[in-house]
Amino acid sequence: MKTKAYQGLALILSLALLILLPAGCGRTEPPAPTSSPAPTAAETPAAAPQPAPAPTPEAEDVVYVPQFEVYPPSMAPGLTNYPAEREDGVWFIRLLEEDGEIHYPLMHGGKDAENPVTVLDFGPEAIPVGMCFLEEGRVWLSMWLGDPDTQIWTFALREVSLESGETLREIPFPEENGALFGLFDLPGGSLGVCTAQGGKMRLFRLEADETFTELPFPQDEEKPSQVTFLGTAGSGLPEGECMAYDREGLFAFVPETGARRELLHWAERGIRSDTLTPLGLGDGAVRLLDYDYGEYVTLTPTPRKEVPVRQEITMASLTVDTETAKAVRDFNRRSGEWVITIRDYSDGQYFTRDVRDRAITAMNLDIVSGNMPDLLSIQDGVPYKSWAEKGFLRDLAPWLAEEGIELLPQLRRAGTVGDKLLMISASFTLRTAAGNRDVIGDPTGWTAAEASALAASLPGCAGVFTGGMTREKYLELLDAYLEGYLDWANGTASFDSPGFRDVLAFAASLPTGESTETSAEAEYLQSMARADAAAAEIMQGRALADAVTVISVRDWQLWDLSYMGKLVCPGIPASDGVGSLLEMRAPMAVSAVSAHPEGAYAFLRSLLDEKTQTAYTDRFPSLTAAFESHVAEAMREPTAEEGYRNTIIFSVTARMEEGIVRLWDGPEGERIPRSVVQWYDANGALVREDKLYAMSEEQRDRLMALLDSAVRSTVCDQVVTGIVREEAEAYFAGQRSAEEVSKRIQSRAELYLAEQG
Repeated sequence: MKTKAYQGLALILSLALLILLPAGCGRTEPPAPTSSPAPTAAETPAAAPQPAPAPTPEAEDVVYVPQFEVYPPSMAPGLTNYPAEREDGVWFIRLLEEDGEIHYPLMHGGKDAENPVTVLDFGPEAIPVGMCFLEEGRVWLSMWLGDPDTQIWTFALREVSLESGETLREIPFPEENGALFGLFDLPGGSLGVCTAQGGKMRLFRLEADETFTELPFPQDEEKPSQVTFLGTAGSGLPEGECMAYDREGLFAFVPETGARRELLHWAERGIRSDTLTPLGLGDGAVRLLDYDYGEYVTLTPTPRKEVPVRQEITMASLTVDTETAKAVRDFNRRSGEWVITIRDYSDGQYFTRDVRDRAITAMNLDIVSGNMPDLLSIQDGVPYKSWAEKGFLRDLAPWLAEEGIELLPQLRRAGTVGDKLLMISASFTLRTAAGNRDVIGDPTGWTAAEASALAASLPGCAGVFTGGMTREKYLELLDAYLEGYLDWANGTASFDSPGFRDVLAFAASLPTGESTETSAEAEYLQSMARADAAAAEIMQGRALADAVTVISVRDWQLWDLSYMGKLVCPGIPASDGVGSLLEMRAPMAVSAVSAHPEGAYAFLRSLLDEKTQTAYTDRFPSLTAAFESHVAEAMREPTAEEGYRNTIIFSVTARMEEGIVRLWDGPEGERIPRSVVQWYDANGALVREDKLYAMSEEQRDRLMALLDSAVRSTVCDQVVTGIVREEAEAYFAGQRSAEEVSKRIQSRAELYLAEQG
């Protein structure tokens, strides 16, 4: 019975993940039946296109202004599916497991779905996936009918009496029209039905004779995306229009023609469509749940003349990474004075090396030609040192002093070029190499020659790095160290040094392998998948180091535990003995010619405010006070009442942290751990269990030494890395000597520096 229950739960999850087309009164779209043939024009006649009605003057002068309010736990996702907010409370579907069976009851609760009661119950063979109220005391439900074990389904609409629970009508829905899910009301009070078929959405109207007529789908042809239909009653729209939203924003459309009229762009107000669930319409206002923020969103139509005009700030970015997107969304959501628009030079394409190179070229061309944004996202590859030399970037130190903002000295150092602080970030991680202190000692950095000599001197040591290191991976790590060979102020380089030739020789000694282009987040997860096996290899003396990323105070403690308290982090072997690198997360710079520097500063202030910094429990925060607070918390001894968090580490596959807090039941007077950490082998057998205690003073000092060794940021210059990669290939192929290649790199690098001066 348990198995069947879990199958039902897995099915519900699959509804949300397979097609990802939320619509109607719900959030998820079922997968289309594989046996359904594509409809023909004769089967699903669409209404003839007609000219779109001109928007009324009233509609043109209205702006939808959002208000945000934290919703209570009773409205949390999973508890309220397909909710409908009405005067008598909230109606919703809930997934419940009773006696090993999954049920999907229709429930009714108070204003915030509190104290819900079951109105109708459905077993595992009847799953409601949409809901719409057209008449008082009645509700329409879109139903999946079938067997959750075989996942063979038919579709039907049910009209149900809420007073008696009786099914008043059940209308089969033709499978050839696609998989049934969302329901909403159309102008005139008829029922709108949305389906999905082969990844494409379709729209139908239920006719009086219980047949279905296909309507033109209101798609933005230039930016096609998923559409969620809200309905008509209570929308306040002109007669004949219906309300919906897609990835870009809220819009009105005419069902008979598909003509649409834009009402609100989500990005301007810091809202993501894929975390929204509609609640209802009333008095022209739109009510939504935002699961990303845990808030009610109420969009109220307001005369444009009553809405303060917000000044636009532009941000240039090679690609919009998750962290930047969220920071901008947070800012646009709360700011009443400013709104940020992002100039995405990748045009939303998958960020391959080729796309990155084109984006850097286009971004640099804009900036040197005077098309400057207010803010610049300093991502890997951008020639920010060149921009600094040309005076394009604003010194942020005076603003920090005026605001009384104290950055960590190490972070401030990483963002400084010459004598000016040109970029800052809200958080950071540390890129380094992990090894055994008993073998390596306690260096804050090492050269490629030193690392190679040490590995060669140790019996049984196969090399500097564990088996996962390839030449391509090492060169990617080396990219960030190349800034150490450049003197931008004097226009000189040092690639023709013996130390750099040692680096080339070290790279040539590594095995080749296909280079994978991954984000920092993906790289971190991949490193976790082999972290414990690599640590075991190092502690057994079969290698010296493993390339790792340390992301937080607690993460450093877990790394130290993996290395049995003997962790040392000398950094990636290069030629200047530089140790670890400080990786600023989404670093930002301000244009020296920005027309709105106060707006750019307001955005930076939002990244560095106390609430934001305190929230970074999974990364190192940038403010001195926040960092010290994280360290103090790590050093605090927990109490028996607090218990401990159980951390599970799967040695072979991945690292997973279980968030369950367990009460401490050990002997009275025994030191209480902060976490109990478990290692498992490939077969799922427990290999080892350790306790992670509060950080000691000695551990704190070693963490600070690691931070102090991170003398540079990881941001590198695309042109310089390209020169090194291109010329080094001749050495790896045996076509030129290391000395010849280093001189060629030196000559080209100094020519590039001269051109940028």
